[in-house]
Amino acid sequence: MLKKSLTGIALWIPALIMIVFLVSTAILLQQPSDKSFSSIWMLLAIGAGILLILALCTWAFIRLYQWKKVYFYVALAALILIPRIVWIVWIPTHAVSDFYYYHVIASYVADNNSWETLYDQGILFYAPYFTHILNFSNVLSVVYNIFGNSYLAGQLFNSVLMLAGTFLLFRVVKNWFPLGVAVGSSLIFALWPAYFMYSTLLATEPLFMFLFVLALFLYQQVEQRAPSFFWSLLLVVALIALNMIRPLAVVLLIAFVITSFLLRPNRKETLKRYAFVVVLFLVFLAGQSTINKLVYHIPTANSTVGYNVLVGSNEKSGGQWSKEDSDTFWKLYNANKTNTSKADSAMLQQGLDRYKEMAKNGKLGEHFVNKMKNYSNESYGYDWNIYSDAPFIWYHSGLILTICNVFMYILLGLNFLTVVLALYLRKIADIYLFVLLQVGFTLSGLLVEVQGRYHVPLIIGYSVIAAWGCWQAYRLFARKGKKKTEASMNLDDIGLRQ
Repeated sequence: MLKKSLTGIALWIPALIMIVFLVSTAILLQQPSDKSFSSIWMLLAIGAGILLILALCTWAFIRLYQWKKVYFYVALAALILIPRIVWIVWIPTHAVSDFYYYHVIASYVADNNSWETLYDQGILFYAPYFTHILNFSNVLSVVYNIFGNSYLAGQLFNSVLMLAGTFLLFRVVKNWFPLGVAVGSSLIFALWPAYFMYSTLLATEPLFMFLFVLALFLYQQVEQRAPSFFWSLLLVVALIALNMIRPLAVVLLIAFVITSFLLRPNRKETLKRYAFVVVLFLVFLAGQSTINKLVYHIPTANSTVGYNVLVGSNEKSGGQWSKEDSDTFWKLYNANKTNTSKADSAMLQQGLDRYKEMAKNGKLGEHFVNKMKNYSNESYGYDWNIYSDAPFIWYHSGLILTICNVFMYILLGLNFLTVVLALYLRKIADIYLFVLLQVGFTLSGLLVEVQGRYHVPLIIGYSVIAAWGCWQAYRLFARKGKKKTEASMNLDDIGLRQ
């Protein structure tokens, strides 16, 4: 009895935390400065339009899958690729910020320049510290070698990654849930307005999201099959690859292990499945600096935690980039290029000192509220298109940003109702992994630097949980309707006999 009670508490706590995060995000979601689309009737009309489109698309794609699977996949591919290609061609953008360095470094590597040469010439700039830039640029250089050394090739590569990620997400969700949930979650993921705009740029997120879904698929294989070294090895390889693009794989690994331990009756079997995965992943983390040196033959950082904590603890900037922190970084990095761990430790200490000072002055709560506001910002897709020199959409900024926000509000609302419904029906275990991932990504995001685009990993959880909730609600209403019909028929039958 005690064991069951503890398991129930462990299932409820993340769900309740997620409810708090959902409400906080809804309250703190930043509004567009253009008030021309802020009337209640306009918001309701846009919301109704979004719901109608999602409902009709889900219904149509379910029928299409039931009729002929090939047509379903062709239609889904067209829905993902055609709008993105049209957007890329119609609204051309330029590489900026990190996107610029991905493109420049990949171009040089594709032209057979060595990493040592790029390092000596100063072309790598700050990339040796932020090694995900090197890793993604390395992948991008292969794309440039095959399809041509151009920014457009990188944009189209990201569109293909979106296609692959959506197809794989459909497969993963269908393995766990009914067809309607798989179709609904895939469509929400593919049509998410802010991420739609952002996925047309040369960002790392489409590759990260593909690897994220791949890790979910491999987790399924590890869970659903007998303990297998092969599937466990593939899972850890996917997690390592994901971590090299964006260091968040530990969130997935922790969620996988906790979910398996709580929901699988045989704990010893769970240990067999994940001991190898955990050990090998920790070995990778410990030897990451050595691996980087073997791959790139230049001094690289083993961790960026120090910089992220430094920026995330900046009270004035709300945990975002500032010139003050940038100057601190360059001063420490230039002084310790061959020993970046020293620079990282110094930045980490400065960040921790800031947090201690805020806690002492009673400002820590206010700081995290500001960070949550910046982390939840749904204008990142629009902002980065504008920043990438796409002025055309600026003229329609009010409408675009309102659509992004209303879409987010709808998903927040659906997620809130779903978690409450799952707790009420005692089915929280069905979506527990995704709830745990949402909580893990949010907590990890709030501890370090925050930007709107950093909440992109939450989109997968939002999509699946919302689709599952809609399906459960549909089943409940359908069941009640069936019972009423049966009761009415029974009364009619009694009346006829009398």
